[in-house]
Amino acid sequence: MASSNEMARHSDFYISTVTFLVEDCLFKVPREPFQQESEVFCDMFSLPQGDNTVVEGLSDENPIRIDGTRKDDFEQLLKALLHRKYDSQPNMPHGIEQWTSVLRLSTRWSFEKLRQASIDGLMESGIGAIDRVVLSQQYHVTNWLLPALNELAKRPEPITLEEAKRMGIDIALKLASVRERGTVIARNNCGYYGNHQPNDNDVVISSCRDPRIQNGDFSDQIRSTFSTFNL
Repeated sequence: MASSNEMARHSDFYISTVTFLVEDCLFKVPREPFQQESEVFCDMFSLPQGDNTVVEGLSDENPIRIDGTRKDDFEQLLKALLHRKYDSQPNMPHGIEQWTSVLRLSTRWSFEKLRQASIDGLMESGIGAIDRVVLSQQYHVTNWLLPALNELAKRPEPITLEEAKRMGIDIALKLASVRERGTVIARNNCGYYGNHQPNDNDVVISSCRDPRIQNGDFSDQIRSTFSTFNL
């Protein structure tokens, strides 16, 4: 029988693993996807190890500690990373919450392909306009912001206080300005004043959101109002 020194490791079916500690949970997973798809982990694994250094990640006793990360988020990242690689769709993340976990960590650790998969997964899950505004700012999904703001500018329902808090006061006020301009146009078109020209003393008791607004396009007004956002 050949000794271990004479045995060759198969190029495809000899898996190198790595052990992570996230919160109070150990994860032992293939190392290759992390090294191939994440710039952060590729750099981490490329760091030289001293002769007397205990290498982290090779055992349960010396795992790589991932601080500031929820184990539930890490689990969703692993599902997307590993099951996508092996085309196991039933085990992939599902729904907005799980794909948001993947977006969060893939952005943090520079998994570019996985990040795009999470963006696609969120869109397929029917993520709403408010969530797209919030996540576009948190995780730099730049092509979400303009369409989401346009959708909110056109919708007949007003922006709620809770929605404004989630988006942030700056975005909420700018969006309110865009919506108000659309409402003023609609008021004039709805004939509130008849032949009378409106002035500062006029009081409008109810707003009129012309149904045609829902089919309009506020993109130019949004770009002008949100000029610092590089839309």
